[in-house]
Amino acid sequence: MMNKTLAPFIHTEKNAPYIYLTIIAALVPACCYSIFYYGVRAAVMLLICTLSFVACDVICSKISRRDASGEYFDISSIVSGLVFALLLPPDTPVYMALAGVLFGSVVTKQVFGGAGSNIINPAAGARLFIEMVFPSGMCGYAEPREDWFGFASLITASEPVTPDYSDLSLIELVSGNFPGMLGASCAALAVLGAVFLLMRGNLRLYAPLSYIASLAVLYYVMHPAEDMLAFMLYSGSVFVAVFMLGDMTTIPSRFAAGAFAGLVCAVLTVVLIPHVSLGMALIAPVVTVNLMSFVMDFFSKTFSRRSKPSREVDVL
Repeated sequence: MMNKTLAPFIHTEKNAPYIYLTIIAALVPACCYSIFYYGVRAAVMLLICTLSFVACDVICSKISRRDASGEYFDISSIVSGLVFALLLPPDTPVYMALAGVLFGSVVTKQVFGGAGSNIINPAAGARLFIEMVFPSGMCGYAEPREDWFGFASLITASEPVTPDYSDLSLIELVSGNFPGMLGASCAALAVLGAVFLLMRGNLRLYAPLSYIASLAVLYYVMHPAEDMLAFMLYSGSVFVAVFMLGDMTTIPSRFAAGAFAGLVCAVLTVVLIPHVSLGMALIAPVVTVNLMSFVMDFFSKTFSRRSKPSREVDVL
């Protein structure tokens, strides 16, 4: 008797769960950094954001009867929760974070069909949402290693603080030892995560490299009186490049389109920096590029086809 099996017939270890697991592994150093510098409240925020993202996705999948038929557990929610939490200021109240999670899970992901169907990075959508709804709440920047066991900031919003990055040494900038985002401010750990993802074959460098190079050049040209290297290290732009512009779902997959997406994101960031908060200047361009990604991929594919000579057909 012939045994019948269903497609796919070619199997590879690089399936969706494997890819997301490698991203989670790449985020572990940044998570450890956030707990080391900001203590228990960082661990609580990471846990709450991750579990709530998972819960929202599971509930929405059950309600819409889109639960992948039990084939595998969607761990993209864990990635979204961790990335979102690491982009928050350390003193962000829990209710603001939960509002962002709800928006990121339901509006930017589940409405479009769930994992793999979203056109906006859920973590970017969530971060942009609370930046717009709670602008003063996104200024809770705390000094590293102060109030390590404190919980008060998780309940009530702290006073808005504008960090001063002008007197930081190179060692402080590289190590992330300054008031910044929960885990996205340490550029060295973002680079470490990028190296790991490259070794596992789960990172396309087109958009991230284009973004970093364009942002560095444009910032140097537009703000010649400021330290470009310091900005690249303290702003969180390296983390955004790796874990948002390296996203395989919401960023163009073709080389030309990916490079152009990185350039557009860098231009928008430099334009926005003098007018909005740093968080808004970093995340709004990512969401904009997400919305343009399918158009960029379409034109990139169309132009590449036109550049190839058509085959000649001999007529007998």
